[in-house]
Amino acid sequence: MSRKYFEEEVIQQTLDYNYAQHSDADKFNIAYGIDKNFLFGCGVSIASVLLANPEKALAFHVFTDFFDSEDQQRFEALAKQYATQIVVYLIDCERLKSLPSTKNWTYATYFRFIIADYFSDKTD
Repeated sequence: MSRKYFEEEVIQQTLDYNYAQHSDADKFNIAYGIDKNFLFGCGVSIASVLLANPEKALAFHVFTDFFDSEDQQRFEALAKQYATQIVVYLIDCERLKSLPSTKNWTYATYFRFIIADYFSDKTD
């Protein structure tokens, strides 16, 4: 039996930019846990993966605590351009900010636990 620790409490909003032409069963999921400082780098990484794997059915999941209207436009354009799916999960990270962090390892490091929890009963 799976217990949820994060989904109900932490994921505030989901934005699904789905322009994929493949079925959900065929896709390979790739997840990012980032703060606003790496949103641009995340977009570059997604584009790079898509360029290197044009024949693959891929879906990208971005867990972040910041995503403004410019970011929305950019990520939607990216999903549309490459006929892929990019799902953005807006995270309430106030509780995570109380956990230990350093200059190099921010509270966004803990997003990977949210990612694992979120996908634990959704994928193999």
